[in-house]
Amino acid sequence: MIKLQGHTRFLVVLLVVLSLVTMHGCVDSPAEPNGDDDATVDRSPRLGIWLAKKGELIEHESAAFDLVMTGWFDVQEAVDIRDRHPSAILLAGLSLNWVSGDTTWQTFLVTVANGGDPGGPLQITEDMFLMYDDDEDGVLDRRCAFPGWADPAIYAMDPRHTGWQELILSFYDVVASQPQHDGVVVDMLDAYSFCSGAWSEGVPIPIDADAWVSGQEQLLSTLRDNTAEDKWVIANAGCDFPEGSPFPQYLNGYLLENALGVQCGLELDELLASSQRALESTNAPHVVVYAVDTDDTGEIDWPRLRTGLVASLLTDHTYFAFDFGPRDHGGVADYWFPQYYDVMLGDPTAPYYSIDGGYRRDFEDGLIVAAVDAPIALSLGTSHIDIATGASGTDFTVPQGDAGVFLREDVQ
Repeated sequence: MIKLQGHTRFLVVLLVVLSLVTMHGCVDSPAEPNGDDDATVDRSPRLGIWLAKKGELIEHESAAFDLVMTGWFDVQEAVDIRDRHPSAILLAGLSLNWVSGDTTWQTFLVTVANGGDPGGPLQITEDMFLMYDDDEDGVLDRRCAFPGWADPAIYAMDPRHTGWQELILSFYDVVASQPQHDGVVVDMLDAYSFCSGAWSEGVPIPIDADAWVSGQEQLLSTLRDNTAEDKWVIANAGCDFPEGSPFPQYLNGYLLENALGVQCGLELDELLASSQRALESTNAPHVVVYAVDTDDTGEIDWPRLRTGLVASLLTDHTYFAFDFGPRDHGGVADYWFPQYYDVMLGDPTAPYYSIDGGYRRDFEDGLIVAAVDAPIALSLGTSHIDIATGASGTDFTVPQGDAGVFLREDVQ
């Protein structure tokens, strides 16, 4: 979900303006995001952070993420992150079809779209919002908002409105042109067509599901055309794109928000199926991010965390993200788990394969197991360490609904 992190409101906007004025030509990205699948294969878990709290990430002494997504990176923030992890891929952006009611968020959007001038000609106007005529008197009464989302609300924009198209595409043109950005991220793409029957003063025809999707596709297609070929375009697909969605053809990949959680309820088999569809339908390097969270409870479900992490390691183009939940993404201070994140498994020795009750994949220096349908008993030829418990030996049991990462003891 879209959210401008932080509460130092005017400072955030000022930094954006100063960055826009001073950054051109100042920094080159060391990342090479336009490669094939090998670009995302690593010898340790590939870690993502969604709507990153950049200050926490920079200040945290050990946290190092491979893929960092947020609204914007100024030059110094990019330098600070890459000082710790030189190959980190930085993606910036907001949404093509939603606007937060937060005035700071709106000022940020308008400021960037106008090249650093918050008072520029591109402004959010009331006639851009999708609205309902509740009393059927021909007067639009109420904006269409994301259900249950308040303080601030998130409002749907009419993707057919030419003024909105110019504003949001200008925002993304500026974001994509920044050398410190390896690409762009689009939040809440195809996020449910519950605005059916609403319309804007710019397009006085009620929108339906087909118009909602086609309007977003037009924007996404133009964004892709306007973005350099060597930069990624990643979208938040929410609970996954439906079969036949037109969006993947314009993307390098997507994020599955609340994977394994109560909001989406995706199971491991569904994550693997989505990952396979990404390989077949998106553009290289076919990135998928399994974004697992605590369902906003703050209580860490360790089996869920381990299952999401192991799921991301079963294939070679997947990242793992873990944080608080939809209302507060991107934390690092309380969401960095070195016993899992700093694991060095070595290169995979083969693709993952099915075993009784779940899946297994072997690496040079260990193995991973996900117990989906039943507990899995392991009897290994050499002593391994279970990173969850620190126990060493040759015989382990992974409970159903859990996952395990095991390192060879002789290489530790």
